[in-house]
Amino acid sequence: SPAGVMVDNLPFRGSKGTEFVKIDLAQMKQMGHYLPVSLIIYEFGVNAVTNSSRSYSYYEENLRKQLQYLKKVWPRAVILVVGVSDMSENGTNGYVTRSSVPKVIEAQRNAAFAEGCAFWNLYAAMGGRNSMPVWVESGMAQKDYTHFNRKGGHRVAQMLFEAIMDEEE
Repeated sequence: SPAGVMVDNLPFRGSKGTEFVKIDLAQMKQMGHYLPVSLIIYEFGVNAVTNSSRSYSYYEENLRKQLQYLKKVWPRAVILVVGVSDMSENGTNGYVTRSSVPKVIEAQRNAAFAEGCAFWNLYAAMGGRNSMPVWVESGMAQKDYTHFNRKGGHRVAQMLFEAIMDEEE
């Protein structure tokens, strides 16, 4: 279509989002030439949360490389990095935010800003610390306390849309 919004998806299920640089750059640039993109919404990272690490500098550096790669493919595109959602584990007093969630978000924010990209903090938008149990109880997330269900996915999409529109005004 010559007008309107077109959406495509490059999913890497079970991924930290660090596989883009493994794709042949020349081939991706050719695709980028035929598929001009004006906005990339980069939403990965929940699988990085499952690792318990004192530092996520390795993840931040890998993310920076992914963003640099995408900028080579689509140099005119705006890139929006969506920070990870809350992810809970069963603690002594019920489900609580994994300690690695804020560390991954910090790495994502740092990488996004270092590469001139926008950042949206989904964790904060959904309520911050220990918010995933609220989403599960309200029927918007699965009982694995990690993944949104269809209803929750729609709510996150609405929140992201509203955040983008707020920035446009």
